Amino acid sequence: MVILPAEHPLDWKRPPVVTLFLVVLNALIYFVYQGGDAARSEEAVRAYLDAGLLNRERALFVESLSKRHELDPEERRALDSARRNDLALYALRDLEFEDELHRSAAYQADPAWQRARAPAEAARDSLSSYRFGFIPKRFTVEGLFGAMFLHGSFDHLLGNMIFLFICGFALERALGAAAYLGLYLASGLASHLLWWAMDPGWVPGIGASGAVAGLMGMYIGVYALRRINFFYWLGPMMGYFKAPALWILPIWMGKELYGLLLANDHVNYYAHLGGLASGFLGTWLPRRIGALKVDEQYLAKEDPDAPFKRELAALEALIGRFALDQVPARGLDLLARYPGRVALLERLYPVARTRKDKPLASAVLKQVFALPDPTPARGLLLQMATDLSAPEQQWLQHPAVLANLLQRLLKLGEGPAGLGVWRVIARQAPAPAQLPVMTLALAKQLGLRQDLRGVAELAAFLNKAFPDAEQTRQLGLYRAHLAR
Repeated sequence: MVILPAEHPLDWKRPPVVTLFLVVLNALIYFVYQGGDAARSEEAVRAYLDAGLLNRERALFVESLSKRHELDPEERRALDSARRNDLALYALRDLEFEDELHRSAAYQADPAWQRARAPAEAARDSLSSYRFGFIPKRFTVEGLFGAMFLHGSFDHLLGNMIFLFICGFALERALGAAAYLGLYLASGLASHLLWWAMDPGWVPGIGASGAVAGLMGMYIGVYALRRINFFYWLGPMMGYFKAPALWILPIWMGKELYGLLLANDHVNYYAHLGGLASGFLGTWLPRRIGALKVDEQYLAKEDPDAPFKRELAALEALIGRFALDQVPARGLDLLARYPGRVALLERLYPVARTRKDKPLASAVLKQVFALPDPTPARGLLLQMATDLSAPEQQWLQHPAVLANLLQRLLKLGEGPAGLGVWRVIARQAPAPAQLPVMTLALAKQLGLRQDLRGVAELAAFLNKAFPDAEQTRQLGLYRAHLAR
């Protein structure tokens, strides 16, 4: 049975950076670091066999394993007939047997035995699951943190990362990157601590499932009784349903309790329960007391740009009713409250041009030229370049306006349109100091388009107006290059 939240689509305009980082980090650790475990395991087995430990410990190990797991005769025969390398690996990785051995009187009384076993144990402990896995009976801070970034197989990694991404991207947006990451790590720690408290054993635990279960609990804590969409997969049936988020928590907890009490597998249900409970309490309780900031607009699926869109629609309605006398005042107010909005600038520019409204035109031009990236305003900038030829648009021919317009057209690679602006600048006196630099940049763009006539026009101007400028010399060399 699978039930997953499916409330929000992924918005790649605001990518979940922390979630993607966690996925990539887990994958890198698995493929790069854990990829060396096979060689480390072979080294540990070789050290164990070379020290003659299997011959000495075989009977002890078989007896210990049989007693602890109540092996039937067939299982006992299979163990007795196991290959030496396999049996050595079983014995070496059985920490409970190792603990019994270390406490035995015979081992403690035999320093040579201890010296022989130490290198094999050290080689075994270099395996990722022993070095950074969480072993309740061998509590370490490295294991407490490190285990949530290790995985036992590719399928284990893939499953956890799918759940991490599905639950994580929306939570990262709702909670913010810092709170989201902190709660994710806290859930992973809580999952290990519950396992340590309830079922302390010798088996190493690895995997992000406790932390991922925490994300599922966080989802419930964030949405509480809000009705949200869930995806379900139950045998041959799958689909979507809508329910208060809090109603799903008992289902998830019940599934884990059922597995804990009745399932006979290697799933760490304590870790899942600890993660779920920690994630839920870590979000639900702070929300209740106002200690956790949540993006309520995102939860409610409200468009954060809705107020601006409503204002823009009202402005368009004024223009559509030809109430143009009201537009400048409304436009200046909107520009002050929503600076740098290209959609607004595109609506107001034609009004400023038609009415020759200097305050509105000045405000529009300042914001257009202040845009850090002119790409969204490409159409508006090209329209300005076209309007230069109209005699009534003298306000566009101010030297500062022309220089800014040409610079942005050059940045966009709009050489042909830039040439028209450049011609207007070239006719003005005195010529601006930056004109040689802009002329050379424009010539290079025209050269890429094989506009040799345009390049010649620019070169002739520089030779006449700036004969000693470095750009004049460079343009001469560039023309020679184009002529080859």
